[in-house]
Amino acid sequence: MTALFLISATFFLIKNNLNLGIYYSSMNQNLPPVVKSWPLVGPLYMLLKDPVNLIKKSYEKHGSVFTMKMFGQSATFLIGPEVSKHFYTAPESELGKEMYKLLIVALFGPNLNTEAAIQLVLKGTRPKMLKCYVPQILTEAQDYFSKWQDCGTVDLVHEFERLITLAIARCLLGRDVREILNERIPALLRDLSGGILPISVLFPYLPIPAHNRRDKARDNLLHIFSNIMNSRKNSPQPEEDFLQTLLEDGDDHINSEQISAFILGVLFVGKHTTASTAVWTGAYLLQHKTYFSKVFEEQKELFGRHGLKIDFDILREMDVLYRCIKEATRMAPTTIVKPRYCHKNFTVTTKEGKEYTIPKGHIVATSPAMGHRLNHIFKNPDKYDPDRYLSAEGKEMASQPFSYITFGAGTHACPGETFAYIMLKIIWSYLIRNFELNLASPFPDCEWNGTDKILVHYKRRQLSI
Repeated sequence: MTALFLISATFFLIKNNLNLGIYYSSMNQNLPPVVKSWPLVGPLYMLLKDPVNLIKKSYEKHGSVFTMKMFGQSATFLIGPEVSKHFYTAPESELGKEMYKLLIVALFGPNLNTEAAIQLVLKGTRPKMLKCYVPQILTEAQDYFSKWQDCGTVDLVHEFERLITLAIARCLLGRDVREILNERIPALLRDLSGGILPISVLFPYLPIPAHNRRDKARDNLLHIFSNIMNSRKNSPQPEEDFLQTLLEDGDDHINSEQISAFILGVLFVGKHTTASTAVWTGAYLLQHKTYFSKVFEEQKELFGRHGLKIDFDILREMDVLYRCIKEATRMAPTTIVKPRYCHKNFTVTTKEGKEYTIPKGHIVATSPAMGHRLNHIFKNPDKYDPDRYLSAEGKEMASQPFSYITFGAGTHACPGETFAYIMLKIIWSYLIRNFELNLASPFPDCEWNGTDKILVHYKRRQLSI
């Protein structure tokens, strides 16, 4: 009965809410190969259980363009820069964002205007603003790590989720949001983040437990932030921060419900992406002590020239740390599948010269998790090698359009990339300068879901030249 209900419910959502369907044409089209799977449900089980392995095996068998069919809907994957250009550059009239919009509503409610939110993030992360955020993030890191003992064991997942949420709130959302971030808020954000699975990108309203928890967490968080907005409106003394600017501009640009959704979106992105990247950066550094030593020596050299000072310009000198973070995001991107909806037929040509027509009506998807592991783009792609970005060949391949896509590309590039790197550099430079660190749990495998503990032993130390 449960399986029948899931199939029926999903079919209903596809037919009535997504307005999708198989596109039929009398034209003689060279369609992509179809991944063999179960009738009707397709590869749904593997997409839920091990999506990266499913995409990898499909790529190895069919090449860079292939189609999966589930519940009558075709999803065509484009893997690699040769076939991904249209995905990242096509106008929305050709490749629409319906899939993302459905997921965004599921995560943040119906009041988040994504285009307005992007503009707000761009406004809040201008170079002038970024320089102001550095001391604020550093203060949050110093305060947070001052509560650690002289030695002990911590879970990096919990620590980074908490710290990064506090830092983002301090920089972008203001004092009152920062002050309410008790243990309840991170727990709700965890449930919200737990509701974004690879299957959620294609079927965001599938009635599964993770989605049910996500929906309850979203409603609770929006209620909390709405109360803050109402308190600000009724306060005789307005705050002096970025959030207050948005509230005062509300009559012309954005209302309080949209601001509440914006708060939720900003905190979610920090928790789901930046915190996850911070964990993977640490896991790879502590697993590969050679690179940890290189980062440590870089910090010693900077300490010798600048002392304890860390500012925007000094962060830009942290080249080794930057490469280590970038390599971690290549190896473990936070997004496995990125989808669009095809409104108009288009063709792609693989590196082997094969041409395929992608029909109107297909979901079109790409995968950073697979795209970052291609041998013809990254030499020894399964090897953690931050120095790959030093060689002329490595720089050229990594800079090839649509090859490194952790933060998107083209018209879909992430506006918060620089802000994320600043935060990650501050946190990890502070940790490396002040603590000896060692992994205390097994290195996370590629199926790590972002919730299992990553334990680290720490011991305080003082950096010396």
